[in-house]
Amino acid sequence: MFEKLTKRFIPNTKESARIYRIRIGVFQGWISVLVNTVLFISKMAIGLMAGSVSVIADAFHTLSDVFSSGVVIWGFRASEKPADKEHPYGHGRVEYIATLIIAILLGVASVEFFEVSVRRIISPSPVNAEWWMVGVIAFTIVIKETTARYAEFLSTKIASGTLHADAWHHRIDALSSLLVIGAMVAGKFGYYQLDGWAGIGIALFIIWTAFHIARDAVDDLIGKPPTSDEINEIRRIVRQVNGVLGVHDITIHSYGNDKYVSCHVEINADETTASAHDLSEDVENQLTEILGVSPTIHIDPVQPGNPLAEKVRSFLDKHWSNDSRVTSYHDIRIVDTENHHVILFGINVNPGMSQGQIIECCNEMEESLTVFSRYEVSIKVSHPFQY
Repeated sequence: MFEKLTKRFIPNTKESARIYRIRIGVFQGWISVLVNTVLFISKMAIGLMAGSVSVIADAFHTLSDVFSSGVVIWGFRASEKPADKEHPYGHGRVEYIATLIIAILLGVASVEFFEVSVRRIISPSPVNAEWWMVGVIAFTIVIKETTARYAEFLSTKIASGTLHADAWHHRIDALSSLLVIGAMVAGKFGYYQLDGWAGIGIALFIIWTAFHIARDAVDDLIGKPPTSDEINEIRRIVRQVNGVLGVHDITIHSYGNDKYVSCHVEINADETTASAHDLSEDVENQLTEILGVSPTIHIDPVQPGNPLAEKVRSFLDKHWSNDSRVTSYHDIRIVDTENHHVILFGINVNPGMSQGQIIECCNEMEESLTVFSRYEVSIKVSHPFQY
């Protein structure tokens, strides 16, 4: 049903994925504005007629969703702007700012509702709710949950944290309305203080939601690590390119829907410079076509036919593959000249290790490799958050 509705109003034509994504976000924003405006008017009218602080609080919670949906629209519109002199990586992270603003609006509203609800518990007032009012509020729950599920569907479709946050706004509003129904029914039997307690429950719901949404937005703005699925997919694509012997030191930077990827690709050291360049172009093209990312490739020459390099790899597999401190090793090369006899390789370490622990680990590795007595050992440690 949701897929048919989306295709009817936003057909996926030949426009770019970026433009289609923005259209989806703006469309959901306007749906939320329309739904929340109608529900705010309905709830506010019932709250005033019944004299219920929980209903009025719920109405203002819905009103805050109108403003937050406006922020959603602004965020997607702003992220549509192309890169410019001041923002060379585009405006994709405006979407994260929009999400953070939504969370702040929710937090401010929750504090105000909490104060009002405490006063209602201390000085309870009669709640004059009719059964038809209870029915209207129950109907708003159905509408809000349906809207939440549609927003969640769209957030999954375009991988948007902003729409995910918007979905939770609708869902929390539906849950808070359940508390309101309980308070309205209790009020009909003279338990007026439950109206205030329901208001506190709604406020706590909003605070909890605002905290989690804000935390996710801040993580996106600062920069979150890539998921294991993203890393594994990049490895799979790169290793399928003919001539690639290995890939490591993968990093991903996200700017909204735009992602920038860099990685080190191992190739045979006997390849010519021209061949190495062509291979890096092939890797970049594959990553761009399949994942839609902007890649940067660093070429690392290795010596797959060198017997000593293979012995070193076998030694590391046997003695270090199960050490939790070392997540991988790569770029095994041998320098064997008249004046220099060196074993060189790089390692990736557990991100939780301190500098002292990394140095200790490297010293242990170097000491274990003294079995290759002629050779010095040089270990390069990659950044802890390269994969």
